[in-house]
Amino acid sequence: MTGSVGGNTSRRTFISLLGAGAAAAAGGVTLAGCSDGGSGSSTGGRAETEDKLSGLLPKYIPYESVKPDLPGENGASPGFTKYPAELKRAVPDKAVTSGKEVSAMTPLWSPPPPGLGKNSYYDVNNERIGAPVRFNILNGNDYGDKLGPILAAGNVPELLCIPGWNIASLTRFGQAVDKLFEDLTPYLAGDKASAYPMLANLPTRAWAYGVWNNQLKAVPFPSDGFPWMMMYRKDIFDQFGAEPPKNADDLLALGKQLTDPKAGRWAFGSVADEIHRAFGVPGGWSKDPSGKLVRGLETPQFEEAVAFIRKLFQSGYVHPEVVANSADENALFEGGKFLIRQNGLGGWGESLQRQQTVNPKFNPQPVMPFAHDGGTPITWGGDPAGIFTFVKKGLGEARVKELLGVLNYTSAPFGTEEYQLYNYGQEGKHYTKQPSGAPKLTALGQKEVSQTYIFLGGRPVAITQSEYPGYVESMSAWQNAAAKVREKNLFDGIRVEQPAKMAALNQPFDDKLQDIYRGRRPVSELKAAIKEWQTNGGNEGRDFYAKVLSDNGR
Repeated sequence: MTGSVGGNTSRRTFISLLGAGAAAAAGGVTLAGCSDGGSGSSTGGRAETEDKLSGLLPKYIPYESVKPDLPGENGASPGFTKYPAELKRAVPDKAVTSGKEVSAMTPLWSPPPPGLGKNSYYDVNNERIGAPVRFNILNGNDYGDKLGPILAAGNVPELLCIPGWNIASLTRFGQAVDKLFEDLTPYLAGDKASAYPMLANLPTRAWAYGVWNNQLKAVPFPSDGFPWMMMYRKDIFDQFGAEPPKNADDLLALGKQLTDPKAGRWAFGSVADEIHRAFGVPGGWSKDPSGKLVRGLETPQFEEAVAFIRKLFQSGYVHPEVVANSADENALFEGGKFLIRQNGLGGWGESLQRQQTVNPKFNPQPVMPFAHDGGTPITWGGDPAGIFTFVKKGLGEARVKELLGVLNYTSAPFGTEEYQLYNYGQEGKHYTKQPSGAPKLTALGQKEVSQTYIFLGGRPVAITQSEYPGYVESMSAWQNAAAKVREKNLFDGIRVEQPAKMAALNQPFDDKLQDIYRGRRPVSELKAAIKEWQTNGGNEGRDFYAKVLSDNGR
């Protein structure tokens, strides 16, 4: 896997510019059922350097099942251009010795598979786990909207996956964590993690981001650190003799060349975040020439990017369903209805899996990072972990250990039997081996296999899907290029829990921004929207983050 998954950006736009990390989301859901105070929790935000959290974190014990062919450069993910001939059994014992059913909730950006009792892919994994895992699968595009009421009501499953971009939009999340989720420190800190070798194999820096209120509260899904890549349909570009863009003028030219409403084809889906990046908008807090801390939306580059995005909309180059905020962007891109989009890196492999048998010519490729003027680009970075699995509080020691055993199973890395099972199912039934050794899903596999178990826990980042010719090499080349120009993070090495007030700023600003793009509001309202963001909590957030830097000598 390669990190964050894709999805509709209409409610996920610009959280990185608003104050909460580099992945994108929107919202500002108040968890009314979670009162202030208790267990040292706070709505004011807190920050600790990662080394000061070391006493809470698992001791790192590496587990290497297979060596990569393409080592990542400058922090990019390693690549594996082939599957090993023999897989290692990493988790010999069943995790759930009681046999009691496990409840779990995860997002999915694809159609849901058949449920428990009607899905043999679930059966083969659950047999290894020792109990049925009953997934409550929710649409990833509106997962955050569903999370707020669930957390406020306290109606959580035993294992709950929450993406970091959704956390960033939940006010009082620190109180919800204290009230609803188990402190995993007594089970995993230090040498105790050796009881769960696959969890101990996760990077220490990722674990630091599973800490809330000075307790280890979640198992992290390590991230490659890139929130977005721009993708294009190379197979269709080739038909028109088109080339991927290298500057903003190229984007406009492609909009004109590729858009043909009579043919049901438009150039663009959602690309706004990638355009902001191309215009040099910082992905987080940065310092202006005077040393003042500023957010991306406060920079001149932001205004330039907004004007350019508005031009794409006004020129008619954006698909109408994207304009209307009602798009299933995966279906439209894969169906050739628009040809350029931004997506999370994991969305590339997912689309190849969906289209492998439907359209063998389907060939999405990444656009190498570019600057709007053709100069040296920047890329945005992200936290070492972007998705988290929480364990319900109050289940008792024996059950918590069983649930950690489930997460130990789902965290087995590439090259293990477990990884192969939870990604592809059973050989000969859900997939067959190609001559290269790479798996290819059967018709049953296409129907039943889905990204469910992978959203429980995490595993070291790697580029592995060599079943798609050229994918590993192309993704590796893109990541290496992107890592080379990744912007410096002022807060690198500091685990920051943002003030709760900042989460409430996201949706009002994003609503106005989306209207400005689409011509429903004049561009002149942008300055007022930024001022409102500053007054309603942005300036307060600036003071908080400035103090974090000052306290750490930065």
